[in-house]
Amino acid sequence: MSVSQTDIAFENKKIRWVTIGFVVLSIYRSISVAAGQFIYNGYHLPNEDWAYLAGTLILLVMLLFNKKTTVTAFLTAVFYVKFETVFGSGSVSTALLIHFCYFLGMWNWLKNKYQLLEPENAEEANVVLNKLYWMLFAGYGIINALSGFVHWADPFWRNGNAMELIVSNAYMGRFFEFFREMRIQYPKTMDVFFAVNTWGVFLTQVILTPLYVTRFGRKFIGIWFIILLIHIFVLLRIVLLPHFTLLLFILLFYTKTKPLYGLELIKPDKNHIPLQRFMWIGYSVLLLLMLIKTPVVSQGTDKFFWFFREWDTRVWFNKRVTQLGLGQGDILNRQFLNGSRRFLIMHQENGKRDTLKIMGTKGERLSYLPDPLSIQHQGLEAIYGNVGAHIVAYDSFTYMNSPTPYKWKGRAVERLIRIDYFVKGRKGKHEYEVEFWERAKPHRNGIPSWDYTDTMVEIRKYSFDGKTDLPLRIPVTR
Repeated sequence: MSVSQTDIAFENKKIRWVTIGFVVLSIYRSISVAAGQFIYNGYHLPNEDWAYLAGTLILLVMLLFNKKTTVTAFLTAVFYVKFETVFGSGSVSTALLIHFCYFLGMWNWLKNKYQLLEPENAEEANVVLNKLYWMLFAGYGIINALSGFVHWADPFWRNGNAMELIVSNAYMGRFFEFFREMRIQYPKTMDVFFAVNTWGVFLTQVILTPLYVTRFGRKFIGIWFIILLIHIFVLLRIVLLPHFTLLLFILLFYTKTKPLYGLELIKPDKNHIPLQRFMWIGYSVLLLLMLIKTPVVSQGTDKFFWFFREWDTRVWFNKRVTQLGLGQGDILNRQFLNGSRRFLIMHQENGKRDTLKIMGTKGERLSYLPDPLSIQHQGLEAIYGNVGAHIVAYDSFTYMNSPTPYKWKGRAVERLIRIDYFVKGRKGKHEYEVEFWERAKPHRNGIPSWDYTDTMVEIRKYSFDGKTDLPLRIPVTR
């Protein structure tokens, strides 16, 4: 099978369309993240925040219109992490954007430097693209492996219960009632079903990277991607990450290149020095990260970091890793799954009583603002972030350890009230009533159960006029 110039032109055009997809989604999310801060601060942002927002949008727009793509792609990879740090809005999907930017910058550089779109260089371009696709997937695979390591340390995943708690979670799952009912009607069957799914996800995450270099492994990964996309698009309420994952799937598997496997794929390309150096640096970083984060070895590295605690070595290292798009994904683990039995129902009162479209009577997610493409959680990132904070820590979570604590004063419920007041353009003094609900206490293997009646544990009232930093809590009279 030979590769023609037409095939390479197709790949180049596909990369262009995938770039547009990544950029448009990232622009949408960046504006929503900034809008949350802007609204929370009473329609105000510090000059520093405006500068980071403007810089991020300028870089993304330059990528959108294919301006100085090589430099712009690398700058976006670095700058977007800083943007999310300033706005306190880190996301797993950001890692995919960063890796894609590295890929895009390298492809654009090599394409121009070695004239890879010329007909006589089609075979050469095929090799370069295969190796760049491999490096892109290796980064994605390492992110999954690191998440797998976190899962391994989590009893919910080791016990095989994680998938049950994810799909039966009213806030996360679209068909939570169906899975809860199935669990009640067929407990033993569903225990096996959820355990197989939980361990299957964990094992696949850990071995994704080496699978890609084999013919059979790549077919398996293609099927795994399709199953994953069905899960995150259909079964779960996860935004942006499914869209980015779909773009990654199209880039890697809807291809007309002649595939390379084994050593032919993974050995650094000595014919293209920039690519060779890129691959060596990538291998070195990924190998070091795997050595440090692997569960057995990490016990030793923990002691190493503790020895140099005065320099805050671990924090420094994790920040550098995050900037490379290789942060350890601590998502859907014990803290969230254990806390996901908590939910709240909020009412606003000013002459008439309105229920805010944040969480429903079963803890389900409601559409606070319109979001027909499911690109942003509940239409506004700040809503989701604070609901998540409440789910995880109830009334004890504050942003004092946040990189931007001055922007998010108070506790999750208080912040939600402030956001609603300004988003809805309310005037004067308004009262809010908040119902705190919990599902029954754990009863099976220390895992929260879904087959119990929900119980309201507390009611609070607040008053807010938009002039103070936080709502004032007032006595409840019944």
